[in-house]
Amino acid sequence: MKQYVWTRAATMGAAALLAVGGAGGVAAAADDEAPEAPVVTSTEYPDDDNWHDGVGSYGTFVIDSASEDVVSYRYAWLGGPTRTLTPAEPGAPVSLRWMPEKEGPTYLQVQAVDSTGHISARITHYVLVRDGRAAVTHWDPDSQSGAVIGPGVGLGASGPSGTGVASAAAFDGTDEGYASLDTSADLSRTFSVDAWVRPDDLVGSSTAVSHPGFSLGTLAGSAYFFELANPDGGDTIRVTGGAPEEGEWAHLTGVYDAEQKTASLYVDGVSAGTVVGAVASGGTGSLRLGADGEGGHWSGLLTDVNVWDRVFVPGEITAAATRKAQRLGYWDLESATDGKSPAYAGGAPLTLAGDASIYAATDDCPWNPDCTPVTYPMVGNGDLLLDGDGDHATTPTALTPTDAGFSAAVHVRLPEDIPARDMTVLSQPGENTDLFTLRYVAASGTWQAVVAHEDRADAPTTTVSAPLEPYPPGGDHFLAVVYDEATDQLRLYVGADYPADTARVAGVDAWAPTGDLQIGRTLSEDGGTDHLAGEIDEIHTYAGAVSRTQLAFLAAGGTDS
Repeated sequence: MKQYVWTRAATMGAAALLAVGGAGGVAAAADDEAPEAPVVTSTEYPDDDNWHDGVGSYGTFVIDSASEDVVSYRYAWLGGPTRTLTPAEPGAPVSLRWMPEKEGPTYLQVQAVDSTGHISARITHYVLVRDGRAAVTHWDPDSQSGAVIGPGVGLGASGPSGTGVASAAAFDGTDEGYASLDTSADLSRTFSVDAWVRPDDLVGSSTAVSHPGFSLGTLAGSAYFFELANPDGGDTIRVTGGAPEEGEWAHLTGVYDAEQKTASLYVDGVSAGTVVGAVASGGTGSLRLGADGEGGHWSGLLTDVNVWDRVFVPGEITAAATRKAQRLGYWDLESATDGKSPAYAGGAPLTLAGDASIYAATDDCPWNPDCTPVTYPMVGNGDLLLDGDGDHATTPTALTPTDAGFSAAVHVRLPEDIPARDMTVLSQPGENTDLFTLRYVAASGTWQAVVAHEDRADAPTTTVSAPLEPYPPGGDHFLAVVYDEATDQLRLYVGADYPADTARVAGVDAWAPTGDLQIGRTLSEDGGTDHLAGEIDEIHTYAGAVSRTQLAFLAAGGTDS
């Protein structure tokens, strides 16, 4: 649990700024005719300076004033809008149901309103909210929770990269491809379920996780689904969304909120849809993985299955579905020894070739007013200087995509007189073609990132491009290329704010780089072409898709580590 400093006096100062009635509302100041201030009580979330359960769990707040002519209560949570509750009859109490979505301190403010419009003094009910309860059922190949596993399940596969899930199980799509385990969740009440899934066959519908009360899987290969059994025996309640792809991981979450009577599906942390008016039948029986009598057997990988007896809230879902990019290499290009510039935080050194050198400018301008100012490196105290006539550098740390994609970022400075020819910044060769190229194209005056869909000489390619900025600060062009396997998007950034260009591409996770990463050239039969004339600094390569936050650090010369 995070540590918080709870100071009521400080919070009351913030509370004074919260006008419960809102701008233009009835004046909040109490007078002699105002009703008695209400009293708030809650069994689940009492105001007692103790931490109480918890994110995703509902609680009841009873609000009551001693005045018999109270006809409504105004209330607002910290930072939230003002709302109104009306008692069944004047002077009667009201009940408020509330579910916290964040851990930490918060408060509820309430005022009573009588039949003449007079408003009571405002009272404040403080709440300390714990983190959400852990899953009541969990399964993965390393923590099987007593599951019975059929002979059609193979262990030893890798989990989705960029997550904390190390292993996965392969289900063969037959009657024998199943795992069964008990769950203590009451599925007629609020519950949530999630899993990492990777389908290998999308010909028909298939079920990854099921129970007599729900199922989670793919619908005829066209979408993912979350289904609830109907207690009246009618049609199932189904939410669909997302676009399954064979061999591609996805994080699925189904949430049944019995309080709101909603069923929701999230795919890769994003809401895919919600059905309102949903009522679950619940039902008894074991949790079933990989096999279902009606939905079809699961063919593919499955791991990290969880069932909660509460709402798994959107912030938690996003965190569970996030795949962090994993650094392959980082070269700051501050120095070189014996023709090698060292790597930091991952990667092998860069080997300098031709007349390539590390440029570190110094001058005496702080002491000599007659000096001639020099151009400083883009980041730090050095960068890689290339003359465009055979200079380049290489490293065996190849740009290797994973099942989450890849990313590369670099700072580039071109000379004032830009050569009228194409020049390569980075390239990653395969056995038969360049799998990835980041380059300057002279004819159009643009930056281009080109990705081959597979490693063959005539492979189709996808290109994203952006115009060359004529006068970047200090001549520093920050370029980043991100391929996100989850969305099949290839993005080119010139600066870190927004992608300059985006295109859809698939199949990149099949790469198998066979050569060194090339800096300042692309390989060809004659030993290399399209040599860069200019400077390169701060090279970063990742397996997986880096976030906008990470890009902002890299653009500013940071290392995000």
